[in-house]
Amino acid sequence: MRYYLQRNYPVIATLLLLAVLLVIACRQVLVQTGGHFCYPLDDTFIHMSIAKNFALHGVWGINAQEFSAASSSPLYTLILATFFKAGVNSIWMPFYINVCFAFLLVVMTDKLLQRFSLPAPVRCITLLSLVILVPVPVMVASGMEHMLHAFLTMWMLYLSVAFLTPDNTTRNQVLLLSLVAGLAILARFESLFLLAGVILAGIYNKRWQQTSVVLVLSLLPLIVFGYISVRHGGYFLPNSVLLKASKLAGGPSQLMSSLQEIVVYKLLYGNNTMVNIFTNKYYPEGSSSLSGTTVVRMLLIIPALIILLRPDNDNVNTIGKVKQLACIPLINTFLHMALAAVGWLFRYEAYLLALDITVVAILLYYYYRQLVRSQRRYSPLEKAAGAFLLLFAFAPLPLRAAGAFHNLPAAARNIYEQQYQMGRFLQTSYQHTAVAANDVGAVSYLSNNRILDLWGLGNNAVAAGKLHGQYSPQFLQRFTGQENVKIAVVYDTWFDSSLLQQWKKVASWKISNNVICGGDEVFFYAVDPAEARPLYNKLAAYKPLLPPGVTVTYYPIHL
Repeated sequence: MRYYLQRNYPVIATLLLLAVLLVIACRQVLVQTGGHFCYPLDDTFIHMSIAKNFALHGVWGINAQEFSAASSSPLYTLILATFFKAGVNSIWMPFYINVCFAFLLVVMTDKLLQRFSLPAPVRCITLLSLVILVPVPVMVASGMEHMLHAFLTMWMLYLSVAFLTPDNTTRNQVLLLSLVAGLAILARFESLFLLAGVILAGIYNKRWQQTSVVLVLSLLPLIVFGYISVRHGGYFLPNSVLLKASKLAGGPSQLMSSLQEIVVYKLLYGNNTMVNIFTNKYYPEGSSSLSGTTVVRMLLIIPALIILLRPDNDNVNTIGKVKQLACIPLINTFLHMALAAVGWLFRYEAYLLALDITVVAILLYYYYRQLVRSQRRYSPLEKAAGAFLLLFAFAPLPLRAAGAFHNLPAAARNIYEQQYQMGRFLQTSYQHTAVAANDVGAVSYLSNNRILDLWGLGNNAVAAGKLHGQYSPQFLQRFTGQENVKIAVVYDTWFDSSLLQQWKKVASWKISNNVICGGDEVFFYAVDPAEARPLYNKLAAYKPLLPPGVTVTYYPIHL
């Protein structure tokens, strides 16, 4: 027992800290929401809505009547659907699933650290840092797929160690790596970037046949999902992925603009909000500055340590493997920063930081050993300079983590006061009605109405309109008319006024201290003029059920 504790106390201590932080996070959320647990993102409810429909009706979509690939994490949605099928229907379900994958992430990270012979104290510091800096409790409380993704990518990195030497690996190792990589891609498609790093490592070590097998088998789950999606009237990739990437397919001028955004803003400054100095074109998609700054620092720290780390006669092979290992998440980080997003409650880059923190810990450990072996005495000035550089390099990490912990309770309150209440209102006041919305998670999960997504994530027709350049106020007006939409619940700032003027504005709900919602005020419209008075009456009846922080405004309907 004593030996077990001595060997595994880094994992035990980290899991205990994680449990304490999760209890604190849940308590903060419950205080902000009046005792009603709620997630800090509407996207969590999108996963739950699709999972519920798939489990109960066999339909992959936010509505039980139609297919729509609104989930950017098919694997996570399938896991949720398994629990729905088993009769588990609790708002806490995604939270508990995330707790399990967070624990697995800690265990898998420790296995990777042990594989490179890091001593227990170093492993403990690394694991504790990972939990705090990712930060894992915030990702768990989000109820999203990010802990599943982080665990699978860490497992993928652990298995890729076998590819870091020219020696052949066993068939089982190749198959397991392929399986985990395929699952990681279905967890989030950014795993393709990590797969690119693994494939390059295999090519570097001239593992031609095994690398080819890993590449082909890893892509099979994605191909199967794409085939099923196309057969059901969707696209090969989920709507959310396609719509975010659509600006790369706008012709030569649009491509040059996108390349400028990638090279000048995202890779140099760490975020594309810098582009707003010159134009507000990308404002709705502006990445979090702090998230981008943190990731860009990793693009500096990892290469610097790779260059500084030098082997001696006793550890040539080990140092070579360490450097190759570090290159895999480095390639992943570079590609993610160039082609994907960061921010939005600091979640998109969470798996990146888990991988990068782990390899930086391994690099720093071997670099420290290198310094000790050199027996060189450093002057106070050199030590001060080194400390300053370390502080400069790592400063954004704790600031980003502090921002995430700080925003979590407020974000959960925002979603509870806005999207959750929208869903409850539709659940209690409307049944089997066509409702247009732009935030479709809670409204589709909590109610049994037919939700028409005006933004395109949950509706193939709108997504096609955006992808083919047909999206306009006239397009949306035709769409809502064809679908017999009765009411709309939208942000005014997201849509052209020429569309909104054709509907009857009935009321609005406004929240305070917004940190996560697409707008602090959501508006209720009667798309069908005959629905204006009933909508007004139903909103007035629901008003006493709203949290005290919601301000209600009614507009004259003059019918």
